[in-house]
Amino acid sequence: MIKSKSTNNRKKKFVDPEVQGALTRRLLLHWLAFAGVAAVITLGMHWLNDPFIPFSEVLAGAWWTYGPVFLVLGCMLPLFVVDSMKLSNRFAGPLVRFRKAISDLAEGQAPEAIEFRNSDFWREMAGDLNRVAARLDAVKREDSGHENTEAECSHHRQTVDLQNA
Repeated sequence: MIKSKSTNNRKKKFVDPEVQGALTRRLLLHWLAFAGVAAVITLGMHWLNDPFIPFSEVLAGAWWTYGPVFLVLGCMLPLFVVDSMKLSNRFAGPLVRFRKAISDLAEGQAPEAIEFRNSDFWREMAGDLNRVAARLDAVKREDSGHENTEAECSHHRQTVDLQNA
């Protein structure tokens, strides 16, 4: 039998370290690549304005011209990461619950009925899994009913055989 569903008050933003960690690392890598390429391009453009000045002056001029942009980008990076974790929670959270329910089914246990939050991805999967669990539960109950009937029939046959002997 499917257990009653519990309320889903998921507060954690980092629920699947493997998936969300990979996403965070990829986001940081992309941000660093973007910032590095942007820095090289801005330095190159600043240097091309006057290729005969010393490189230290090119760096200083580029910093004063483009430094604020890189500071803003650096300040926005944590916002990008946190927002990405919130977004990834909308698919990682449901998958964590889905894997737990599948594991319960594989162990022969009745999983709790699951219902994803309105903002989660793959909400239809929760209904599908609940229907599968209910169907397996019905088959299990039907099979246990057949086992009792077969045991009763076997006992009845033995009784008849003893009476006929």
